[in-house]
Amino acid sequence: MNAEDVAREAQFREGFTLVDYAEVGLPVFRLTIEAVTTNTRSLPTIHEFAMRCMSLGERDEASIARMLGLKDEIVRGAVDTLVLDGLVARSSLVADLSTFALTTLGEERLENEAEEVVQEEMIVFDYDGIRRMPIRLAGENVMRAADLKSYGAVEVRPYPADAPALSDLAIPEVSRVIRRQGGEDFRRNLLALKRSVRRNNVFREAVALVFAADKGDEVQVAFSINGKLSESHERAFAEHGGPKKMGFLRMLAESADRRRLDRTFGKDALKALPDASRLRGIRKEEAEARAQIRSIEPALEISLGRKNAASAVAAMTTAKERLGVALEDLASFPIRPLASYEQNELLREAILHARGSLLITSAGLQSSILTQQMMRDIEKLARGKTSLKIASFLSPQSEARGGDHYDPLAAMTKLAQKTGMELVHTARSVFFFLVQDDELAVVSNRPFFGEMVRRSGFQRVEGYVSRDRTMVRTIREMAEVACRPKKNG
Repeated sequence: MNAEDVAREAQFREGFTLVDYAEVGLPVFRLTIEAVTTNTRSLPTIHEFAMRCMSLGERDEASIARMLGLKDEIVRGAVDTLVLDGLVARSSLVADLSTFALTTLGEERLENEAEEVVQEEMIVFDYDGIRRMPIRLAGENVMRAADLKSYGAVEVRPYPADAPALSDLAIPEVSRVIRRQGGEDFRRNLLALKRSVRRNNVFREAVALVFAADKGDEVQVAFSINGKLSESHERAFAEHGGPKKMGFLRMLAESADRRRLDRTFGKDALKALPDASRLRGIRKEEAEARAQIRSIEPALEISLGRKNAASAVAAMTTAKERLGVALEDLASFPIRPLASYEQNELLREAILHARGSLLITSAGLQSSILTQQMMRDIEKLARGKTSLKIASFLSPQSEARGGDHYDPLAAMTKLAQKTGMELVHTARSVFFFLVQDDELAVVSNRPFFGEMVRRSGFQRVEGYVSRDRTMVRTIREMAEVACRPKKNG
C-alpha cells in the first residue's frame, strides 16, 4: 500500500476529519552497548549426553543407546557427527564393532559445556524513540535523516529527545531484541549493561495521518506501519505531547483558508456542494472497493491459466465495477471538497490525460513530487500539441541548485527554452491550481509540486475539485489570474 492508499482507507474516524497525511520517519535509536554475557549451551542435547556416557566409561554405540533409552540409529548418527567434529575418536573395528572415546578436545568441550563462561562484548539493539522501549526490527529497513530528505518524508522527533540511560533499560527486554550477529540470533545470556558506546539516530518508515476534530480544536495523529495502524505509537505520541511539541501542526483548527476559498467561489457556486454524509458514504464505498481489488490481485495472479481462475476473475470484475460506480458518483458533483490524499493522484491523472491544455501552479518544485518519471511525462506533453503552462514562486534558471544531479527547476527551465511550454515566475499566493482541458479543475492551498523548502510539517489541506465543464472554465479564469508573471521578476 502506498501512502495515498493508507490515507484513503484510514480516513474514517468518528468526530474527526482527515486533514493531512505524509510519509514520515519514526525515530529509532540504534544503540551499541558494552555488556556482560555468558555463553549458553551449544551442543545438541543427544550429542552432549552421548559424550557424557563415554566419560562414564561406555565405549560402544549399543551401550550408549541403552543407557539413554534411544534407538541405535539415533545414537549412531550423533556419534558419527562427533567423530567428524573431532570430539570423539573411533577405534579400529573388532568383529564389525567400533569403540569410542572422547578426544582431548572433546573432554575440554564437555567441561566447558557444563560451565558458563562470563565475557564482555558489544551488543547492538534498536530502541523506539516514540514508545520508549527496545524493539526488534526484523527484516525492516531503516533510513537516515538524509534518506528522509531525499524523498520528502517528514522527520518525527523523539520525546524525550535523549536516548535512554542504561538504568532505563530492562535486561529481559533488551535480551529479546538484540540484533542478529554473524547471521545468527544472539545465543548468549545477558547479565549486565556496562556502558553506552555508540548511538546512531535512524528512522522507521511509516505514514502519519492527521485528524482535526469536527468540533473544537483537538488534533489526533495516527501512524500506519506496513499498512497497519499502530495504536501504541499514536497513544505514546499523544501522551508525550507530540502534536503540540513538534510545532509542525499548523492551521489544523477551523482554517482561515477555507473561509477565504469560499469567498472566492461565492455562495451560488457552493450551493452545489454535496451533502457531507452522502460524500462520506461514497468515499467509504470507493475505499472499500480499492481495498477489495488489492486483496483479490494476488489470488488472481496465482490462478490465471488454471481451472479455478474464473472465480477470481469474476470477483475482480465485481470489485472494479463497484469502484467505477463510486468514481462516477464522485465525478457527478459539479464541485466537491478535495481530500488530502487525492491531490497527487489528480496531478498524475491530469498529466497523463491532458490533450488540449494543462495549467499547474505551485510554490516550489520539489524532486520528491516532480520525479524524473513525471518530468518525462511533462516533456512528452511539452513536445506535443498540448498547451502547457507551469507557474511557481521560483525564477527560472538553467543551472542546478545546490549541485543536485537532478534539479526540477533547471530541468523545467531547459525544457521551456526548447519547447513551447510556458514557465512563469509568479507572485506569492495562498491557493494553487490544476486545470486539465475542460475536464478537470482542482484548487488547493497545498502547492502541486511542493513548497519552496523541503516539507517538514503538516497543514490543513483545503480545496475543491470539479469535473463540470462550466465550473472548470470558471476555475481556469481564476488560475490565469494567479499565473500572471511577477512584476519586476
